[in-house]
Amino acid sequence: MKGTSVVVDVPHEYWKLLADAKSRRTQNIPLIFVIKHNDRQVSHLERKFQQTTLDTYQHRISGQLTLKTKQFQIPSIVSDHIEHIEGLSKFPVLLNTAVPKHPLANKAQSNAPIIISLTPNEKNIEFFIELKCSNGKIAYAIICPEFEGYKVTLRTLGSTTSQTVSLANANCRFYTLQYIVFCRFVLTFNIRKYQQNKISIQSKFVENGQTSYSASVSKEFEEVSKVTPSLLSSLYNVNTSTLKQKRHAKSRQAVVGFSNYYNLKSFTAFAQSFGKNFNLKIGKVYGTDYKNKSYHENETSLDMEYMAAMGAGIVTDYISGSTYDYDFTQFFATLAMLESNKRNVVPLVYSISYATDERAHGAKGVRMIDINFMKMGVSGKTVFAASGDNGVWAQSGACPKRFGPVYASSSPYITSVGGTQLIHGVNGSCRYISQESGICLEEIVAYKNALTNCLITSGGGFSEYHSTPTWQKPFVQNYLTSAGKRLPPSTYFNKSNRAYPDISLLAHGYRYKQSNTDYVVDGTSASSPAIAGLFSLINDQRLKLGMKPLGFLNPLLYRLAKTNPGVFYDIVTGKNNCNRQSCCQYGFEAQKGYDPVTGLGSINHELMMKLLTKNASG
Repeated sequence: MKGTSVVVDVPHEYWKLLADAKSRRTQNIPLIFVIKHNDRQVSHLERKFQQTTLDTYQHRISGQLTLKTKQFQIPSIVSDHIEHIEGLSKFPVLLNTAVPKHPLANKAQSNAPIIISLTPNEKNIEFFIELKCSNGKIAYAIICPEFEGYKVTLRTLGSTTSQTVSLANANCRFYTLQYIVFCRFVLTFNIRKYQQNKISIQSKFVENGQTSYSASVSKEFEEVSKVTPSLLSSLYNVNTSTLKQKRHAKSRQAVVGFSNYYNLKSFTAFAQSFGKNFNLKIGKVYGTDYKNKSYHENETSLDMEYMAAMGAGIVTDYISGSTYDYDFTQFFATLAMLESNKRNVVPLVYSISYATDERAHGAKGVRMIDINFMKMGVSGKTVFAASGDNGVWAQSGACPKRFGPVYASSSPYITSVGGTQLIHGVNGSCRYISQESGICLEEIVAYKNALTNCLITSGGGFSEYHSTPTWQKPFVQNYLTSAGKRLPPSTYFNKSNRAYPDISLLAHGYRYKQSNTDYVVDGTSASSPAIAGLFSLINDQRLKLGMKPLGFLNPLLYRLAKTNPGVFYDIVTGKNNCNRQSCCQYGFEAQKGYDPVTGLGSINHELMMKLLTKNASG
């Protein structure tokens, strides 16, 4: 925006006088004023955006555009010219982490114990069980006096193994919030991965010297590989020589976070345990409140660890917002301030693992954010956003009569990332990796299920506000035609609008560190930073060749899907009708080609690298 600063008298009717308010000490309040965009300027930006994204990967560097920051005093009447004032209004956001929250199972009158969770990890299985007494009643506040432990039986193909767990080893105690007794313990079994197993559990009771056992409760499961940087590199065909190269001086990437504690010790521990071959490089931290230890660190640690690992050797910054800033105002303001100093090396690739119901923003709020995403694309920046963990629903819980798309993932100006999981494949769909030698693997939709213990469902669907972009139209139309009667009722979504996600990556079973403790999580909030790091490697190679950074990625992705379909691993199995709490009647199904569950599929990184680093002259 051009022009000089203007001081304006604001009529008194626009302000509320707090005559009876108590006096208080002077307090500085940081405010960010977002000035309304001129419609003609926005139209010009859109034309520039479309022009810039047409042939990005064939052009050489001709001077990178930057975001500009200017200072303004309040122009004209406040209500006519101010879009939003960050600092006076703060909003919640749905966090796409995958910290397990195990709902209590149906409490029937059987005296069988209730399995809250069963987590296989290498050769160990962790049990989390709700205790019931011999009369079938829930154990409240105290352990049932007749309870003496558990009998656990594992049945696999061709073998049956039983173990007993004493009262002392069952580690039972009541939780003050529910006053219900839970038992948590770990047993070691010889478990083969990608085979169906069945665990049966009985409680042992001793009354009047007589031993009896409860009814049995069973759960089937299939242990799958836990995700590490090495596994991702194998599965997505990352050339190991690419991981060891020296990086271009302008290669930089960033995680965008909100109200999360930034723990450098976690990053260091992860680098030592899982990143020895990946040269993780931490960069600068921007923003506020990231030192607040009252916040969780799970999202920030997960994002930073996997973006830095998959973008091996590329400096990874963290841009923090002090609130769940669902309009991204503080992020854009921070980015603009970085751009204002030419000495700063500003990140070229960004990952956002946060989302909320698109309708909570409203069309006006979405438009304001989209304009800034367009600016990022035009200036050579690539933005990835997690598609959510609740399938077609923005929130967990009930199944409403209309799907709930999530934003920013539904924006046509970013690259939306869905989630997958691995299962035992069948002939014709096999992928093999060194970590699981000889096992046929298939990548399918990440969806909530008891067999693989996946806790999330890949988000996807259709935007409420954005029409289908030209580069996506033939793919979406092909999906709608092919799906036919398998589509949800037309009242649940707008088939004429932008579909998401665009691409996918593993979202189940990520190992990461919080301080020195290992955690395993699910979530597209892991998929997004991981794939962002992989594209940072491609960006780095382009910079070395004198080519432009990728910038807005989607037109290239859909063009490659047409001209070089082998660059994607097509995901054809699974559905996204579940949220974290329940599964609903309707959702979208994965199928051959594009679908609003996993997009175009996951990537063959080595082939993608070759195609996107060809010189214009070659």
